[in-house]
Amino acid sequence: MMLKSNQKIINAYYHPTTVVFLDDHQAFLDSIPLALNTHVAYQAFIDPTAAIDYINGHTQYQPLLEQDFLSTNNDSSYHYKLDRKSILHKTLDHKRFSEPSVLITDYAMSGTGYNGLDVCNAIENPYVKKILLTGVADEEVAIEALNNKVIDYYLKKSTQDILPKINELIRHYQQDYFNEMTRVVREGLKASSPLIDDPAVVGYFFALIRQKNIVEYHLHTELSPASLDFFMFNEQGEKHRLLLLNKEDMKVHKEVATDAGAPEALLRVLDSSSSLPLFPTLDGFYHPNIGSDWQKYCYPSTKIHGKEPYLATFIQETNTPPQQGTQAASLQQYFQDNTALNSTT
Repeated sequence: MMLKSNQKIINAYYHPTTVVFLDDHQAFLDSIPLALNTHVAYQAFIDPTAAIDYINGHTQYQPLLEQDFLSTNNDSSYHYKLDRKSILHKTLDHKRFSEPSVLITDYAMSGTGYNGLDVCNAIENPYVKKILLTGVADEEVAIEALNNKVIDYYLKKSTQDILPKINELIRHYQQDYFNEMTRVVREGLKASSPLIDDPAVVGYFFALIRQKNIVEYHLHTELSPASLDFFMFNEQGEKHRLLLLNKEDMKVHKEVATDAGAPEALLRVLDSSSSLPLFPTLDGFYHPNIGSDWQKYCYPSTKIHGKEPYLATFIQETNTPPQQGTQAASLQQYFQDNTALNSTT
């Protein structure tokens, strides 16, 4: 079966998640840690009920949604909470890394009372990606399940170099998991901040992620001075900020600064776009009480030549999160603390 390539997309948020393996052959499960890419969190199960309970018990997607009762037709609609407080609160908890995003299950599991499709149908989170491992005799069943959207992909267990193929599938479907979870909010962003889909911005974004070893990011939409404003975290849990601005954003920056009586030197910097400001105010704009300290809140800018000119700045923040003396729960610490992470149940 051919795997469709998924185009790189900037989502509203992304963080490492867990892959769940289910197979009645211990030898196959034992081979997983030798074959998986570095820092792929996984859980391996022989017992189908244990796998189902783990996935349904560790789903985190519901708390990320806030019910909106303002709908005129009384139907429930949902939107993502993308304010600073909610984001930083979420990143203080390492449970987000245990969120199951991909299930890889054998079809035939003798003596368990379940087959792989029974397990797939028991998963409550509709966004979890399901990959079925089949024997030659099971391919027709797998094709029917694929057509009925019970599974997302099937793979013959006899496939040559199956473990590298599984790594490829994990990369693809973990990204797809977030693509689908954040699709609604992205549609709104495309209208208000169309640069999110500009190929030049997308290219810059993912090049920066590779360069800075970013493993997690969250879009921040509350009182931001930029069209796109992301909190970013590396493997050690260090917090960074990425601002992406268009010409209108810079125009607003200068208008606010001018009205607030900003120093002429700051206005010249804003005109030249050599640096981008992020002031320690509620909305990130200049305020008169900043006075001559404005320079320490300006950061080197990078020009992005997209459908229109954009500016970006990457900031390593030193502020502590809302709870004094705490920092984001890091992926590195998560792996260190979960010595039983890769156990078989």
